[in-house]
Amino acid sequence: MIASTMPRLSPTPQMTDTVYESLRDAICDGTLPPDTRLIQDELAIRLGTSRQPVHLALQQLRKEGFVVETGRRGLVVAPLGREFARQLYEMRAALDGAAAGLAAQRAGAAERAMGERIIREGRAAVEDGDLRAMAQADFTFHDFIYGLAGNLLIAAAARMQWHHVRRSIMLLGGVPTRLGPFWDEHVRILEAILAGDAGAATALAQRHADTSSAALALAA
Repeated sequence: MIASTMPRLSPTPQMTDTVYESLRDAICDGTLPPDTRLIQDELAIRLGTSRQPVHLALQQLRKEGFVVETGRRGLVVAPLGREFARQLYEMRAALDGAAAGLAAQRAGAAERAMGERIIREGRAAVEDGDLRAMAQADFTFHDFIYGLAGNLLIAAAARMQWHHVRRSIMLLGGVPTRLGPFWDEHVRILEAILAGDAGAATALAQRHADTSSAALALAA
């Protein structure tokens, strides 16, 4: 059964993109949990649109790994399996390590205030148990580093996988205290970047991704 909490959408020329983003967000925030059967007619009614943009959106989500074909049951929300999560965080370790090392070569005193503000917001979200705010703060922190790195290809590759990372944060959010130590790691990464220590920044960012992967494996 499709979740009744999904909002109806207003028709626009970019309806397929709007439907895609709405379904992707519902998958990432758990409104559509893993193994939910995705019936095009039900989704079209729920979202207030025709079947065509729903069909196109589902095909895009299938290509990106958010939706899988299961034979008789049709399309369902994909599980966030341990093997996929392992590969996701292996890629993040490589990208985030490279970005942190480059950021350490470019960051100055002006970046401290922004980095510390992001960390305060992340800690506040953990204390409030606000999973969506936690996920957004985590993205903001890492995107801040991608911007400092100055490498557009690293940033683009990392951002493409961000929504899968959002799903992993929601999974870990069942025990919000697991997410608190991640912000201690963010502090250490930021300090290494601001100190201009590229080697330490790279190692800490890679270790952070490895820690996240291990925590997710326990939760999966």
